[in-house]
Parts: sequence; C-alpha cells; structure tokens
Amino acid sequence: MKIRKTPDKYFANLPDYDFEPHYLTLDDDEGGMLDMHYIEAGPADGQPVVMIHGNPTWSFMWRKIMRQLGDAGYRAIAIDLIGMGRSDKPTKMSDYTIARHEKWVRQALFDKLDLNGVHLVLHDWGGIIGLRVAADAQDRLASITLSNTGLPVRDPRAAITQMAMPGAGLLRKFQLFVRFNPFWRHWHMLAAICRTKLAKNVVVAYAAPYPNFRYLTGNRQFTQMLPTRFDNPMLADNFRARQKLASFDKPFLCLFSDKDIVAPDGHKSVRPFIKGAAKRAPVILKGGSHFLVEDIPDAYGAALLDFLREIG
Repeated sequence: MKIRKTPDKYFANLPDYDFEPHYLTLDDDEGGMLDMHYIEAGPADGQPVVMIHGNPTWSFMWRKIMRQLGDAGYRAIAIDLIGMGRSDKPTKMSDYTIARHEKWVRQALFDKLDLNGVHLVLHDWGGIIGLRVAADAQDRLASITLSNTGLPVRDPRAAITQMAMPGAGLLRKFQLFVRFNPFWRHWHMLAAICRTKLAKNVVVAYAAPYPNFRYLTGNRQFTQMLPTRFDNPMLADNFRARQKLASFDKPFLCLFSDKDIVAPDGHKSVRPFIKGAAKRAPVILKGGSHFLVEDIPDAYGAALLDFLREIG
C-alpha cells in the first residue's frame, strides 16, 4: 500500500489548534504500517473521552470541545481517521473500506492506547465506525454519545428485491460528482452547510491536510461508501454490530441539533434497538447544523459535560 503524509508545515498556526501531535503506528491487513494521528487535552489519568470525526472533517473539529473536557478533568482524545487530518493517507480509493476503518480504530484505541472505561463521542461517519468498534469492545466502554449520525442496516437474511434504496437519487448524484471530480474542495461544502459563517482561517484549517488533490482520496472514498444500494456490504455488517449492541445497557446519549440536513433522525436508528439508548430521550440542541460543534460548541460541550457528570 502506498501512502502520502501531509508535511507538518501545513499544520502551523491553525486557529485554536495548538495541540501537540501524537502518532500510533498501526499494522495494516496487508502487512504495511500506517501512522494514525491523535491529540490530547487534560490530565493523563483522567477518564478517557475519545472523539471520532466523520467526513470531511478531522480532529480540528473537536478543538473547542477538547479544551472544555480537559478543563473539566477528563483525558480528551481526538483521533484522525486514516486518510484524513495528520494521519497517513493511502493513495487508492480501494484502500478504504468501513471494515478497514473499523479495524484501524479498534487497534488504535484498545491495542495501542490500551484504553479502558472509555466515553465514546461519535459524529457523522465516526458514528458508524465507532458503533462497530463498540460492538466488539463493550467491556472497554463507559458510555456512548452519538451526534448527527445514524446506523443504516440491512438484515442479511432478507432477500434483496431492488437495488436502489428509496430516496437515494440525490446521494447518487453527489457520489458521481465526487467520483469524477478529484479536485473536490470539501471545505467549501462544510462551510456552506454550517449555520454560522466560518472565519476564513477556520475554512483554511479544514483544508490544511490536503495541499493538493492527491491527498483527497480518503475523503472522496467516504462519499462512495454512502448507502445508496441495498447490496452495500456496510449495511449487513452494521446490522450484525447493532445485534451485538442490543443488550448494551451502559449510558447512551443521542446529542443532535435541530438544523441538521444530513442525519436529522439518525437517533431513531439506535434508540429502539440498543437498550442503553432506548432508556434516554435524545437531546436536540437549537441552532446547530450537521456540523454542530462549529455552530454551537459551547452548548454542545455543556450538554456533553452534563451527561458525563450525571453518569459519574
């Protein structure tokens, strides 16, 4: 597997992002080695709160939440998924699957960092990947917080009677646009979706890991893995993960925003099916877009801390 590494110079002087970089070397399925980047805040002996971003974000999105958690005494950790942020970037779109992301994250958190009593905080694709990791590591977790994401599933025992998923037409057009547009500048899309006007240096920071189009492969592949067809292998794997999580009875918070246009009802994909999630009504914050930690970071951080303090 060939990889690209974004030079360190591109991460200099990013707004509110002066965290020391840390790296974990992961063993890839095919015998290669990959470096996953992460940042930390707060005391090293604090309860670990691990934040997992989605697409097209990276650990930069958690910068304000990191400080709120660290100041409250938690060991805040935010990873960069492989292919994004300061992590290594395999060069082929076929190098990326949800199953591989799941293995990379599991290895990072539990084999390399050896974390226990983890509070998982998941957003966008981080929700799907994180829940699949959680399914096989329930004894290592203290809680789960799910934000503006969902867990689409298909029972593998059910026959597929049609390929196209209902309402997937716009997603399919988006997939085709990105597939044939290697110069997709996703940071502009992110800024357009936000309810607040992002400062220019914040938009530049979201673009920082991608000095040219050759670094965008991981982001572009996430768009191709969106579930537009019932034969998407992710759906059956997600179903099996949800079955494992059905009896998960630890605290589970759905923390969403009311202006999300991507996954506004994503909490409905877990609350009836996972015991801990079903026990707690979702918290819907006002004024936040899909990227709610950009629009309403103070409200998000306060709600998350209220939850963590409540459960001890």
